[in-house]
Amino acid sequence: MRKGLIVGVLNERKNEWERRAPLTPSDVKWLVDKGIRVEVESSPIRVFPDSQYKNAGARIVKKTLNASLLVGIKEPLPEEVLEGKIYMLFSHTTKGQPYNLSLLKEFLKKRDTLIDYEKITDFYGRRLVYFGRFAGICGVTDSLYYFGKKLEWKELANPFHGLKPSWKYRSLEELKKEMTRIGRRIRRGMFDWRISPFIIGITGHGNVSRGAQEILGQLNPIEIHPRDMARFIRRQKYERNKIYKIVFLREEKLRARDGKGFYFEEYIHHPGKFESNLDKYLPYLNVLVHTSYWDKRYPRMVSREMLKNLSRSRKFRLRMIGDISCDIRGSIEITHKATTPDNPVYTYDPGKDRYTDGYEADGVTVLAVDNLPAELPRDSSRNFGELIRDYVYQLAAHGVLDVTNHTAIPAELRRAVIAQGKRLTKDYRYLKEYLDR
Repeated sequence: MRKGLIVGVLNERKNEWERRAPLTPSDVKWLVDKGIRVEVESSPIRVFPDSQYKNAGARIVKKTLNASLLVGIKEPLPEEVLEGKIYMLFSHTTKGQPYNLSLLKEFLKKRDTLIDYEKITDFYGRRLVYFGRFAGICGVTDSLYYFGKKLEWKELANPFHGLKPSWKYRSLEELKKEMTRIGRRIRRGMFDWRISPFIIGITGHGNVSRGAQEILGQLNPIEIHPRDMARFIRRQKYERNKIYKIVFLREEKLRARDGKGFYFEEYIHHPGKFESNLDKYLPYLNVLVHTSYWDKRYPRMVSREMLKNLSRSRKFRLRMIGDISCDIRGSIEITHKATTPDNPVYTYDPGKDRYTDGYEADGVTVLAVDNLPAELPRDSSRNFGELIRDYVYQLAAHGVLDVTNHTAIPAELRRAVIAQGKRLTKDYRYLKEYLDR
């Protein structure tokens, strides 16, 4: 009978804001009760103190040298990668991201098995392991907070003055209570007439979008269709006690370059034949929350040129973009850098083609925090641990390092193996092109 693998919970060292844990003390106790040995790297900033893990049955260590299955959230530094281990984490390598190619080379060099959470999907490609819900919750909260601060700077009345950034709340429950209070202020008509009706647009329909809509639901928004937006604005011009939302469908976000209709299958196979259709709707939005997946094959949703052209109109209302996807110069082209919770926004002036840190500037303010779920570390960690702990158990209990060829391990986990035994696995050999560059 094979001996089970020791599980190691990594200390998140990437930045001071990363207080999340891939497994909570409750998850560790669940594993220990099933006969799995667990080591936890000591951390002074993790939201769950070392003592709780010790009480759950884990061994607290400075470095998990004895563990074979290392579980984390953010990617480690290349020089910290150990040899001959299984790593489970968000590697941020599967798009060929230049900033992590040295990390991928290190995993290959040291014969590690790399499992990326992002690639643990069902038969239809839907992600099974994610922080997306909390990215959406924190992204909307922070976008509304900084939009409110921008309006205060402009001396425009708004209902968001009691709101705080997500990281200042102790729990999701506390945040939702605050949002409910803001909803009551909205119903009392606290929007300035110059920004009425207040409309927030959301791209995407995945986990991030659902999280965004979950927290926005505390404000009781009225959903509207983007069709005939101009007429809607005219009719509801002085509607100061309601909030409206639009969740854009693919056929509303995109159009064929040749003027023909939108067909999803054609878009998937020939994305270059399509372009953004958001220029029709952006002038009527106050806030855009972007949650859609993007890579270089696909058209941008918001380009600099689009904003330059639209902003020339006096009717242009867009003042805030919460870019939760946070692809640098990607789908939202004016996202020119990622930010942190203590300095989360910058403003792009389309007329002057200029960036200014903060929100006290004319133009479109961009929220581009790339680890938003870390702002609610306790709740997001609990949710995430429930999603991965059974996968951790399966790997540890079977006691094998050859993950891809062990058919007793769930197929969705085997498909998420990026590298193993000094080689890229079949589905990820395209990354060799990036490595060779």
